Amino acid sequence: MRLQGARAVVTGGAQRVGRAIALGLAARGCDIAVTYRTSAVPADETVAMAHARGVAAHCFQADISDVERARSVVAQAAAALGGLDVFVHAVSGGFAGRAPEAVDETLFDEAVDSTLKGGFFCAQAAREAMGEGGGVIVFITDVAGIEPWPSFAPHGAAKAGLVYLTKALAKAWAPAVRVCGVAPGTVLMPDGSSPDAIRRSEQEAALGRLGTPDDVVGAVLFCLESDYVTGQQVIVDGGRLL
Repeated sequence: MRLQGARAVVTGGAQRVGRAIALGLAARGCDIAVTYRTSAVPADETVAMAHARGVAAHCFQADISDVERARSVVAQAAAALGGLDVFVHAVSGGFAGRAPEAVDETLFDEAVDSTLKGGFFCAQAAREAMGEGGGVIVFITDVAGIEPWPSFAPHGAAKAGLVYLTKALAKAWAPAVRVCGVAPGTVLMPDGSSPDAIRRSEQEAALGRLGTPDDVVGAVLFCLESDYVTGQQVIVDGGRLL
C-alpha cells in the first residue's frame, strides 16, 4: 500500500495510542479521520496536529457500542475523506482491574460492546466503504487477548474476540481487503499508576522496560505496507509473552 494520499479512519484516535496511530499515519501522508466518544478537546487537538503535518483531518463523535452509530460514523468519515483505504480500530473499553467474581454486567458490557461489537460493525462498514479497490483493516488487540489476565477478564475476552475476527475477516474478505491485528503489551500505563506498578510492568517484559505508542505505530505501518501479510497478529510486548 502507498500511504501517501491514502485515506484512513482511526476509531478512538483522539488520545493516547489511538492519537499516536492517527498522527503516525498523517506523518506518512495519509488524510485522516478520528472518532471519539467524550474526548472532544483532545480530538480537536489531534486534528490540529494532523493539519500541521500537511494533511486533511476530521473528527467525529460516536459511541461505537451503538451498532447503528458505529456503522454510520465510518460511512460519514469515509465520505468526508472521499473514500477509504485504511481502517484502524483502536477503541478499548472496560479496562478495569477486578476479580472475575466481582465483575458486573456494566463492566462486561463496557469491555465487549465498544471493543468487540463496535469493532466488528465498524469493520463491516469499512469494508463497504473500501469498495472494489479494497484496503487494509487493523484491529488493535492486546496481549491480554492471548494470555489470561484473571483480573481483566472482560477486557481480555473482548480482545480475544478481536484476535478471532482478525482471522475470520481476513479469510472472508481476501484478496481485496487484508485484515491484521497488533497486540501491544504495556506501552502506556494508566494515569496515576504508582512507581511500584510501573516497575512490575517493566520487569514482566524480557527487555526490562515499557514500550511506547511509537512502537505500536511501527507495527501498524508494517501491517499496512506488508502486502503479503493478513490474518496475523503482530505482537509488540517487549517479550512479555516469552
